[in-house]
Amino acid sequence: MTLTSALATGMLPAMTSTTTTTDPAAAAGAAVGGLLGAVIALAITGFALMGIFKKAGQPAWAAVVPLYNIIVLLKISGLSPWLVILSFIPVANIVLVVLLAINLAKVFGKGAGTAVLIFFFSLIMYFVLSYGGARYLGPDAARYPLGQAPQQGHGAAGSYQPGQYQSR
Repeated sequence: MTLTSALATGMLPAMTSTTTTTDPAAAAGAAVGGLLGAVIALAITGFALMGIFKKAGQPAWAAVVPLYNIIVLLKISGLSPWLVILSFIPVANIVLVVLLAINLAKVFGKGAGTAVLIFFFSLIMYFVLSYGGARYLGPDAARYPLGQAPQQGHGAAGSYQPGQYQSR
């Protein structure tokens, strides 16, 4: 039996080509919706970071600039701003987020539980640190173990002045 006779008798399925078309209006709607979602996410995250930046004596506008806000957050946490490069490397970016969560908890005088919450629920915890009762102790507090930074005395929250650690 030949191939054409097998097709004619129904023994083999007919090979037909199918084409898929995309509705241009649906594609445009998806693009606009995605862009709008990104802008809303940036605004909410920026609003959450603004309070942290204000407490640390950094400019509030830096919270809404996408890559610069990570650099400022690293400086606030007592980490090198050059670590922002790790955010572009898979797996290394997870290590960066862990380091950032730990150091952010340290500079606000919080313990290991807060560091874990910052890692898993960063946006919510940014709001808690920004607009709650947490006090920024300065980047020197990152040298101490979690929850053991001095709250009073030399190098503590009372002696920190906004802008003290900014390069001029």
